[in-house]
Amino acid sequence: FIEAPINVRIPFNSVAIRNKPIALSELSGHMHVITGDVELFTLDNRLFVLVGEGEGRLQHINKSIFVEKDWSSTAELKVAEHKSIFLTKGNYELWIQKCYNPFEKAMEDVID
Repeated sequence: FIEAPINVRIPFNSVAIRNKPIALSELSGHMHVITGDVELFTLDNRLFVLVGEGEGRLQHINKSIFVEKDWSSTAELKVAEHKSIFLTKGNYELWIQKCYNPFEKAMEDVID
């Protein structure tokens, strides 16, 4: 679902944002979140993550079980559909994967 190359440059003019779900599903009640020692930045609809010494985790969970204290934890939360991805210290850029739909003749977001 999410691509995350490590040690990308976070643009100097990016804006720090409060940690929030990075993808939500209105149908399933699931969400993708980044927890742990992380800071998020945005620029031109791009999302950058700075993962500190405490490391981080990209998680896919049911939003009904997520509580405020979970933002700072690297513990794996109860999995919604797939396991979490552990993030080591470094800089990442995240985006939603795309695939080509030959019937629509268009690129579309991959949905999990």
